Amino acid sequence: MPILQSISRFSLSLLQPFAMLSYLNRQKKFIQKNIDPLLAEAKNAKDGSLDEDDCKKITGYYGLAVPAVLGEAFCALRGKAITEKERLASTCQGAMTGLGDDFFDKQRLSAQGVKDFIENPGAFTGNSASEKLFLHFYKTALNNAPHAEQMQQQLYKVFQAQLLSKQQDVPGLSYEMLKDITIRKGAESLLYYRTAFEHPLKPGEEKMLYCLGGLMQLSNDIFDVYKDYCNGVTTMVTSAKKISELRFYYSAVLKIGFREAFRVGYRKKNVRKFLGILSMGIFSRCYVCMQHLEKLEKNTDAVFDIKAYKRNDLICDMDTAYNKWKSLRVHTGLMRFKR
Repeated sequence: MPILQSISRFSLSLLQPFAMLSYLNRQKKFIQKNIDPLLAEAKNAKDGSLDEDDCKKITGYYGLAVPAVLGEAFCALRGKAITEKERLASTCQGAMTGLGDDFFDKQRLSAQGVKDFIENPGAFTGNSASEKLFLHFYKTALNNAPHAEQMQQQLYKVFQAQLLSKQQDVPGLSYEMLKDITIRKGAESLLYYRTAFEHPLKPGEEKMLYCLGGLMQLSNDIFDVYKDYCNGVTTMVTSAKKISELRFYYSAVLKIGFREAFRVGYRKKNVRKFLGILSMGIFSRCYVCMQHLEKLEKNTDAVFDIKAYKRNDLICDMDTAYNKWKSLRVHTGLMRFKR
C-alpha cells in the first residue's frame, strides 16, 4: 500500500503541469470576456495613465496568476471548485494589485486617508483612466467578497506592510529587518487574496498562509533581483553574499509551511494538491533561479557580488525547456516531503 501511495503521489506531480495549464487557460478566457473590454475602454481615454505594462500586469501577471494559481490552490485545499463570484473577486484583487501603488502615490493619501478610502471607496473618484479602473476593480472585489469587511481590514494590513517596505529604499537595513519586512509583506498579501473565498479560515490556517505568503514575497525578490538592484531597493537577495545561505533559509521556511499545512485540518489529499499547485507555480521555479544565481559566484571568488554581474547574468529565463524540466524535477522532490 505505501508503494501504491508513492506511485500515486509521483503521478500527481507529473500531471500537475497539465492541471496548471488548464487553470491558466480557464483564467485567460475569463479575462478575455470580463477584463479585456474594461481595459480597451480605459485605453480609449488616451490620458496616458494606462500603458501596455499596466495592461500586461493585469492580464498576464497579477490578474492571471492570483486566481489561476493562488485561487485554485485555496479551492484545492477545501476540495471544492472555484465559483464565478470567487473568480471575479479574486481576478479583481489581482488586477488592482498592479495599479495600487500608482493610485496611492498620485492621490498622496495619508495613513488615515488610505484607511478612509479602503473603508469607503464610494466616496472617492478617480482623476484618470487608471485610477478609475483601480476603483472599479476594488469595488467589484468588495461586492463579490463573502465578507467585505474582512477584505477591507486585510487590505489595510497590506498597505501597512507596503509602507514598512519603503525602508528598503534606504541602504543600511539589517538582515533581520529585511527578513521581517519581506515575510510580512508577502504574508499580508496572501491573506488578502484569501478573503475572496467563501470557506472560513480553519484554526492554524492563518499561521500556515502567513509562512507560505512570506516566502512568496521572497520568491518575487529572487526573480526581481536585477530590477531591485537597478532601482536601489535592498532585498535579502540583492544583499546576499552566498546564495546557498539564502537557499537554506528558503528551504527552512518552506518546510515549516508544508508541515503547518498538514496540521490545519483539511483532508491530506487536498493538502497535497494545494501544496502541489504552489510548488509547481512558485516554489520549484525559485530553486531553479537560485541555482542560476549561485553559478555566478564562480566568477567572483565564490561570493555573490551583484555589482559585478550584467543584466543577462541575473535574469533566469524560465521559458526554456531545460529550466522547465529542472523545475519539474525540483517539484517532484518537494512533493516527497514527509511532515
